[in-house]
Amino acid sequence: MVGFAARQRIKNKWPAWLEKLLKGKFFGSCLEHENFRKNEVNIFCIDCARCICQHCLASSHLLHKIVQIRRYVYHDVILLHVIQKLLDCSKVQPYTINRAKAVFLNPRPASKPAIKSNGGAVCENCDRCLMEPYRYCSIACKAEMATQRSRPFFLSGLPDLSSFSSNEEGNSIEPLPPCSPPPCSPNSSEESDPWLNSLKPKKQLHKRKGIPRRAPVF
Repeated sequence: MVGFAARQRIKNKWPAWLEKLLKGKFFGSCLEHENFRKNEVNIFCIDCARCICQHCLASSHLLHKIVQIRRYVYHDVILLHVIQKLLDCSKVQPYTINRAKAVFLNPRPASKPAIKSNGGAVCENCDRCLMEPYRYCSIACKAEMATQRSRPFFLSGLPDLSSFSSNEEGNSIEPLPPCSPPPCSPNSSEESDPWLNSLKPKKQLHKRKGIPRRAPVF
């Protein structure tokens, strides 16, 4: 008989679509529709476990379960309210893009070692600086740690895709700018990144000029 530990590993095994999603190459030109306009690959079909463009969607994936991939600081993100129906995204730090919460698919490379500040945290997988109470910077980091610790990553074992509706995305894929700066709030810990904030140039304060004086009238 299969032991409990073995059953737990099988339960937490990544499905093919999740592995393809995390390894997918998005925002390039679709090879099947290279002669079409707006052929950017920014959709992922869960049923087929492949990256597609809007022309692929209209031709053969219209009734499939799909999610739209978006772009933030040159990295792939997905809307939180969409992916959390399939995966347990708690403790993954979200960001605000066009007034919607989104999470990174994969960790971003850091140019310098992470330094934990007062009131901050670091990713348990890649040590990137985070804000409390988050523990992971991306879906891939949480999935990796869940696999190592034999903890459930999906909401209830493998996700039930029959209850997932692709209509959450409306099946109308709207192109977004490559890097959309979010409307940040200085008091919101969910919308700030300590590492990104350290790169922002500080505003220079210009002293006000004195009271202008008119030339004497002769």
